[in-house]
Amino acid sequence: MEQTLGHVTHGRNLRAVLAQQSHVRPTWLPIPFDVRGPARLIPLVRSNWSVRASWRARRALDSALRTETHDAVFFHTQVASLFSTSVMRRIPSIVSLDATPINYDSVGRYYNHRPAGNGLLDRQKYRLNQRALQAATALVSWSEWTRRSLVDDYQIDPSRIRVIAPGAAPEFFRIGQHRQPRFERDRRVRVLFVGGDFERKGGQLLLDCMRGPLGERCELHLVTGTDVPAESNVHVHRDLAPNSPELLQQFAAADLFVLPTMADCLPMVLMEATAAALPVITTDVGALREAIVPGQSGFLVHAGDGRSLSAAIDKLIQSAALRCRMSRAGRDLARHKFDAEVNNRALLDLVSEVAAREVLTGSIDARQAA
Repeated sequence: MEQTLGHVTHGRNLRAVLAQQSHVRPTWLPIPFDVRGPARLIPLVRSNWSVRASWRARRALDSALRTETHDAVFFHTQVASLFSTSVMRRIPSIVSLDATPINYDSVGRYYNHRPAGNGLLDRQKYRLNQRALQAATALVSWSEWTRRSLVDDYQIDPSRIRVIAPGAAPEFFRIGQHRQPRFERDRRVRVLFVGGDFERKGGQLLLDCMRGPLGERCELHLVTGTDVPAESNVHVHRDLAPNSPELLQQFAAADLFVLPTMADCLPMVLMEATAAALPVITTDVGALREAIVPGQSGFLVHAGDGRSLSAAIDKLIQSAALRCRMSRAGRDLARHKFDAEVNNRALLDLVSEVAAREVLTGSIDARQAA
């Protein structure tokens, strides 16, 4: 399991579901992002996350397989799978991902990522990713955006792909279930933003919007690790851990959620906001339009468009009735699409299905050989 950004939260939610069931017994191999140990001494490993993740994953996997026989291997994400294609051809395997490398290229500018070109090295990287994706018995895509790229860009058979979003933890649904519409005219509307990478997530753009007349009619609560100074009607909350009581309190107290991100694939925080029955304003990048129903559970605006962002926030500030309608629509969407417990059980069922399918195929082949 890759341990970066929202993938850490996904890992925690998956662990919680694993603890409640008995048909899958896991060997958990977290793959940390930081550069430490021998990785510091190898330039390519030190500077390249895909190489570092795949190297660490293969070492951990080899150690686990020497210790005990396993029926299946699950990789999240594909960056951890690149050096394990030989294992994937021997053992039933699933690769789960929120974005293909070509997906990532399309939003990579704001990650300081250079899109692949037509050079020899880039072609080799493409083939390395394609081999790993094609070696998997099955693939799990977080979104239709990523599924389309797997099919169109990497020639993956659509029948091998399941679209399963990671979803929000039960605590967010409990917030949504108990949310009460607030119609007090003398109360400032609370706007919530959650994003570690403040600039890329559009935090500065949102802050600039709040410095005009809009900021006089609401208060902004920023959850971020970035050192942002507090201002009038702007409150900064730092070091709030995923699914922590402190973070949940911010979702419970908010009236609407805003993530004007410049680049993203499919952030889990949008699923958490809809589960918490918050109207959502976000941008039409990556797979984000799959996280809301535009005009019903929230608004989509163009990335970097401060005027449209301000107008969407203003519309929700002025109408408690609109916030209430979007709140209900968002929660209905989350129950249908973004329930972490339901989705992670489906993920574990797929692991069992893939392992059983390979066992059955092996038995048939053995009988035919006899």
